[in-house]
Amino acid sequence: MARCGASAVAMAALLLLIAAATPALAQPASVTISGVTFGGNGCSWSNSEYSYSSNSKTITFIFGGMVATTDGGLEDRRKVCQISMSISYPDGWTYTLGQVTGRGFADIAKGSQGIYETHFYFSGQTGTPRVSRILPGKFVDSFEFTDDFSTSVWSQCNNTPNLNIKSVVRVEGSQAVMALDSSDTKFQLVYYFDWKEC
Repeated sequence: MARCGASAVAMAALLLLIAAATPALAQPASVTISGVTFGGNGCSWSNSEYSYSSNSKTITFIFGGMVATTDGGLEDRRKVCQISMSISYPDGWTYTLGQVTGRGFADIAKGSQGIYETHFYFSGQTGTPRVSRILPGKFVDSFEFTDDFSTSVWSQCNNTPNLNIKSVVRVEGSQAVMALDSSDTKFQLVYYFDWKEC
């Protein structure tokens, strides 16, 4: 690959930012993240880490394996990370993920493609909103895009179910890498919460 190969990528990062969709919208006075678990072939406890912000509304994940490439075997073509978060907030509120912004790097030959997708669900509830982006080759550049989730699913009122997010990066065809430029800082996913009173 011209700028980015699997061996050149030491670590991909996922920034997960939890915030109100816009400052003008109402939101609870107190929101805390009380627990996080994650796993998958794009992240593990041995090559990944996360940290909370001081206000517990932002959590940053650094993943060591969120790089999909055609240079390896079948498992290298699809990288996934499943995140489960316990979020505490006052009664009388409900929330959903409204948008996600993804930033990264792709080096995709003509006839190949890179695919980013993410979906979420609340534990014990039905509905799985999702977003998906396809980058067809020839494409060699950084990318950034913001998407609305396909449908809207809100957490149950006066309940704090776990929020589960699954992110997938995969490549198809003969020659493609989707992740980050080795000279760039990180692969980022920024999730925006919408809140409403119930």
